[in-house]
Amino acid sequence: MAVLCIFISESVFASCVITSPLNSKVGTPIPMVKGEQRLTLSCDLAHPHIFHFPRNFINKSELYRLEVDASVTGTLDTQRSAAPTLTQPIELPSARHAYMLPTGAASYYLDIEAQFDRALYPSISSVPDFYAFNTIHTLTLSAFAGFCFALAIYVGVLGNSMRSLGFYSYSFYVASAAIFFLLQEGVIYTLLPNVQWLNSIQLSVFFAGLTIFASLRFLDQLLDFKALLKKWQRSALHYLSLIILVLVSVQLVLSSDVSMMINKVMSKLTLVIMAGILSAILYAAYHKVHCAKLVLLGVSIIMVAMLARFYLKDFSPFLQRYGLIIAVTIEALIFAFAAAQKVKKLDNDRMAAFKRAATDPLCHILNRDGWQGAAKVLLDDFNRHGGYITLMFIDVDNFKRINDSFGHQSGDDVLRILAKILKRQCRERDVVGRLGGDEFVVLSYCHSRSQSERLVGRIKARLSNLTIQTPNAQIPVTASVGGVITDTSCKNLDALLQEADRLMYEQKKAHHTKVSQPI
Repeated sequence: MAVLCIFISESVFASCVITSPLNSKVGTPIPMVKGEQRLTLSCDLAHPHIFHFPRNFINKSELYRLEVDASVTGTLDTQRSAAPTLTQPIELPSARHAYMLPTGAASYYLDIEAQFDRALYPSISSVPDFYAFNTIHTLTLSAFAGFCFALAIYVGVLGNSMRSLGFYSYSFYVASAAIFFLLQEGVIYTLLPNVQWLNSIQLSVFFAGLTIFASLRFLDQLLDFKALLKKWQRSALHYLSLIILVLVSVQLVLSSDVSMMINKVMSKLTLVIMAGILSAILYAAYHKVHCAKLVLLGVSIIMVAMLARFYLKDFSPFLQRYGLIIAVTIEALIFAFAAAQKVKKLDNDRMAAFKRAATDPLCHILNRDGWQGAAKVLLDDFNRHGGYITLMFIDVDNFKRINDSFGHQSGDDVLRILAKILKRQCRERDVVGRLGGDEFVVLSYCHSRSQSERLVGRIKARLSNLTIQTPNAQIPVTASVGGVITDTSCKNLDALLQEADRLMYEQKKAHHTKVSQPI
């Protein structure tokens, strides 16, 4: 099949050749110089074909058919005036410059105005093949752009949740890359054919520079270059990216010649930045920075694609044209996954830090600050939706005597076991905490008074007569419980605590006469 395709393609190319300025088959690169120039084509077609080439550096092009063979020398104006029988073939709406060539033998003049020196890759295809190619090309680039914009929105939402500018930089990076390739491949021009500046090299260079600048900002946040690199190393990368951003912004209002010079400078700076970024990523991967291996994979793919774009353009036009698009797609997906993993890690770290700050280290339940924060959330829920709020204040009876008789280690064991008992007696959403010493609190949101009363009664009964086994001894323990149940909206948590504390002391007084003998 490969040999057959080569044979067919050779026969197609042989039917249409470029005779001037070089004698070559259509499909081979033709060197262009900045400004106007003319190519001469000689075709002999058995069926209608479409002659086409990229728009990305061509300001305008016109294809004329000679009714009879002509050989005219001189300037471009002289050639045009000496060929009165020229007719213009049909130009087709496409992401590429495309012209319908009729059947038969004919010669053509192709007048091109190039924005800068670069090789042109013209092609000739049958009508069905061209429309298939054009459709696939447009759909592929549209899907690529849609994919990039979806990732930009997704990571932008993550950035908003984390309040991190680094994730917004990813959104700018991916969106800028998508716009750059849409401009370069002529897809936007297809949608807006009358807006000539969409085909300008200055606009493409601007979005290329914006892509580089935003990608560095994103990686700086993702891998925390501030902590990873030395100050001068990080500053050098940022200054280089800022220079690129300034250059591509200035060249928007300059000539295409200056833009090409800036583009060459930017290419060199980009390679320096990429080398610096790659070194930093390797260093991060060596030190096992989170997501560094994922980022290394994505950047490596881009660097391979960039090298192919610069050095394989004569070897493989396909890789030169589409390799970077494929690489950016893969890299964008890898970076989005890395960003999601980073957010997950930050959330876990934040939650772990909160738990460390809000958890009592002895009993492994909420400490005073943690309990008050969680209790306010539950109280707000009660105030919005109604029901019954239950607050219990719990204090161990004669805890000082336990410490004095069995030692502070045994006292700590008693507190740990009491905390476990309270957690088991309460529901998952109930807020259990230790205020300090031997004082515990429980806040519960119930839907009925009977549910609240059962909870208070269950805890009172469980703590009324305990024997706690510690490594040193069996210790009889009782605790006083003051419980407040209310269905009245309450904004003041301290007022509920004071009332529960008062009720607890009333119960403690009742227990005092029963616990009069030594332990």
